[in-house]
Amino acid sequence: MAEIHKQAERDYMLGMKYKDIAGKYGVTINTVKSWKKRHEWKREIKKTAPKRVHTNKGCKQVQNVPAIILKEKEELTEKQKLFCLFYVKNKNASMSVIKAGYEVSNSQRAAEIGYQLLQLPPVRKEYDRLRELKRQSIMLDPDDIVERYMQIAFADMTDIAQWGTELVPDIDESGKMQIDKNGNIKMYKRSYLNFKNSDQVDGGLICEISMGRQGMKVKLEDSLKALAWLSDYFNMNPMSQHRMNYDNAVLALRKKELDLKDW
Repeated sequence: MAEIHKQAERDYMLGMKYKDIAGKYGVTINTVKSWKKRHEWKREIKKTAPKRVHTNKGCKQVQNVPAIILKEKEELTEKQKLFCLFYVKNKNASMSVIKAGYEVSNSQRAAEIGYQLLQLPPVRKEYDRLRELKRQSIMLDPDDIVERYMQIAFADMTDIAQWGTELVPDIDESGKMQIDKNGNIKMYKRSYLNFKNSDQVDGGLICEISMGRQGMKVKLEDSLKALAWLSDYFNMNPMSQHRMNYDNAVLALRKKELDLKDW
C-alpha cells in the first residue's frame, strides 16, 4: 500500500483528479483524499491567466484558469507532432516520447512527459485526427504493411531481452560474503536474463506474454509466416523499394544460422 500511495502522489502532482486516481488504483476517493492529507501532497501552482466574461455591465474577471487552456489554439511543435504519430501507431506513451526526441533520463520520466502531453488539448485533437485517419485506413498503404512484416520476420529475442554471464559475490546460505586467503571477496560467474522495459520494446512484435511458476514467458509473432508472406509479395512485386533490404536481411539471417551450426 505504501508503494501505491507514492505512485498515486505522482499522478496527483501531474494533475489527475481524485476519482481518476481512485479508479486507477482500485480504492475509494476518500482513501485518495486521506493519502493527500496524511502525506501532505502539494501541487506546484501553475501560472494562471484571468478569465473574463462580458455582461451587460461590462467585462469582469470571474476566476483564474490554467494557462495551458489558453494555449489550445497554438500550433504543435515538431516533437509533439512526432509524439502523436508514434502514439497512434503503438499506443505506448513512454516509447513515443523517446522516439519523438524528448530528452529523458529514465522510463518513469518518459511516462510523465507522455501523460502531460496527452493532457494538452491540441495534442489530443491531433491524436484523435490521426486515429480517425488510421481507422479509415488512409494511413495504411502497401509500404506500411511490408515494413511491418519485415520487422516481424527479422525480429529476434535480443529485441526484447538481454542475457549473458556476470561476476557476483559468493555469499553462503547465512548471507555471509565469502573471503579468500588474500582478503578479497570471492566471486563466481552466473548466467542472467533481463527483459527490457515496455517503453524500449515494440509491442507489435510480441503475440503473447504470460507469467508462470517458471517466470515470465514471451512469445514473438510468427517470423516464418512473415517470411513466407514477404517472399510471395516480392515475387509479385520484384521492383519494390524494400526488395534489397529484404534480400540483405535474409542473407544475414542465413549466415547467422550457418555460424551457429559451425559453432
